[in-house]
Amino acid sequence: MKSSYRQNNSRRSNRVLVVATVAVICILFIDALSQGGVRSLVRASGAQVWSLGSQGASAVSAGGFFASRKALVEENEELKGEVERLSRRLAELAALEAENSSLRTLVRVAEDLEGVAAPITSSLRASPYGTFTIGAGRAQGIVAGDAVVAGESGRGFVIGRVSEVSERSALVVRTFSPETLIESVVRDVPITVEGWGGGNARAEAPRALLLEAGDVVTAPSMRGLPIGVVASILSDAASAYQSVYIGLPFNLSGLSFVYVVSLDS
Repeated sequence: MKSSYRQNNSRRSNRVLVVATVAVICILFIDALSQGGVRSLVRASGAQVWSLGSQGASAVSAGGFFASRKALVEENEELKGEVERLSRRLAELAALEAENSSLRTLVRVAEDLEGVAAPITSSLRASPYGTFTIGAGRAQGIVAGDAVVAGESGRGFVIGRVSEVSERSALVVRTFSPETLIESVVRDVPITVEGWGGGNARAEAPRALLLEAGDVVTAPSMRGLPIGVVASILSDAASAYQSVYIGLPFNLSGLSFVYVVSLDS
């Protein structure tokens, strides 16, 4: 079987070779009779094909294909730059809106309390000791022990007290810094609030005292100003007391300005 297949394959190859040879001889014979006409025709056809190819390449280039691609790339880069500029502008506008919101709240607080508005000059998250700095000091009449107030919806909450003062800046210790104890009042009942840091605190209250989330906690030592609100209550039937968790009704990290109030008034 293999031998027969090889013989047949060899015969086909021989026939193809014979046909090709005869074709070449015929072309040469015709070319001789036409005195080189066939070769001239082949050269002319080749030249025409080459010319058409060159013209096509030139047309693609001159027609602006690559120029258009370059223009699109440049336009894309310009659009990216414009998006980045708009993003920065939106961030700036958001920061300005936050500052305006803080200032509007302080204006309402200032209607009831006399004090000094001051910008926050350090991150409220950066210090592990629950402190931050403000851009006002002795030159603005600020003294150690002053209350630092911030808030929303026209209600001010004491978020800290001034501990150190320089000519034009002051260091503030946050009200709910860790292990700070504050004698406070909720629903006319005295409680002792223990700071936990991060704007949060905890207190023990009689279980019979009916409390709700949102109840305001005040501090008599701070002119009776609010220091936080009840966030949640955890009660145990076996205990005569309930755990009261206290926080602020706004985000400290979003503050830009505070209001400094004297506690001697």
